[in-house]
Amino acid sequence: MIKSRRRLWFLIAILMGVVLFFAVLVAPTQNRLISGSTFGVSPDGYAAWYDFMKERKTIIERWQKPFDILEKSALENPITLLRIYGKYSRFIIDDREKQWVKQGNTLVILASQGRVTEAPFTTNHRTNFGDVTIETTRRKTGYSKAILEDDFGAIISQEKQSRGQIIYVTTPYLGANAYKLFPGNYQFLAHLVESTPGNKILVDEYIHGYKNKDLQETETDSNVLVYLLNTPLLIILIQGLLIILILIFANNNGMNKKKKIQRKIANNSQEYINALATILQNAKSRDFVLKTIEKAEKLQLQKKLGLKLDPQNLDSLIKVWSQRVGKSPMMLETLLKKSHKNYSSHDFKLLEWMKQWQTIHKEIYPQSSNHDNK
Repeated sequence: MIKSRRRLWFLIAILMGVVLFFAVLVAPTQNRLISGSTFGVSPDGYAAWYDFMKERKTIIERWQKPFDILEKSALENPITLLRIYGKYSRFIIDDREKQWVKQGNTLVILASQGRVTEAPFTTNHRTNFGDVTIETTRRKTGYSKAILEDDFGAIISQEKQSRGQIIYVTTPYLGANAYKLFPGNYQFLAHLVESTPGNKILVDEYIHGYKNKDLQETETDSNVLVYLLNTPLLIILIQGLLIILILIFANNNGMNKKKKIQRKIANNSQEYINALATILQNAKSRDFVLKTIEKAEKLQLQKKLGLKLDPQNLDSLIKVWSQRVGKSPMMLETLLKKSHKNYSSHDFKLLEWMKQWQTIHKEIYPQSSNHDNK
């Protein structure tokens, strides 16, 4: 009996280890999808810039298929492909992609690239499209033509490839949502993708994991590992718990143990919260709830910053937070000065709003001192 019990717990330990292993692999997936994606509404996403391009009547589309299909597709016009690699991504241009560029296509790459220099982290540059703000110390050298540069090297450079070209941008955040109040950045990125007149403009979303529905239907997973990596973490945990319950049930039946019936203890607080949430939802008081949460988040932020808990001037709160964390005030300013009503109509936007508040709080007590986004 003792051996059987030990064996059961040994199997449970192995199973939980496997679940945790895949949890580590799957957990950052959402961040990878959002960072640098035109679907992302977080500060490092590009949803605002994509909307900006649509508003200015630029013909631009999201590409959600493998490069092989793009390479083989018989398009009448050459293509400008914009790739924005998020903070979790690393990019490599292979020989096939270079050959595709040589055929007259343009590849625009936004990524953390180039060597780290002694340049200030934040620099402002006057251009024909307005002031452009750059936040990186990285610069590229050795390229024949610099599109934007300073004394430390090229920030944006152009590499000719026969009839095509590759444009390198040393920061992945040139036109991110965080720079929505910097029109020069948005205009300059628009200029880069429109630098080859007549090209069809595509934004590569496939590198962020997004796929067209028809492609999803035709693709099949070839092994269990691919299945697990593409399965949401919640489903993996549920499957693991079900297996554990089956093992426990089988073990208890085998040993013919009597089970004690335990009385379920009511959680009055939880029941009250659920009932209140139901009432507010039926009363369509979503805006009231968000307003209450927003007020609580501000008070919590004031408390962490050591400020009085009475209502604070937004500009003063932004200034104190920026001085404390050593970051640009734009991140908090965008969150505070944009009404919560913008997030009340969509659950996805609401989740992003809550994540942005979490990021603001975490910046005050970072888990690591290494915050070099170079």
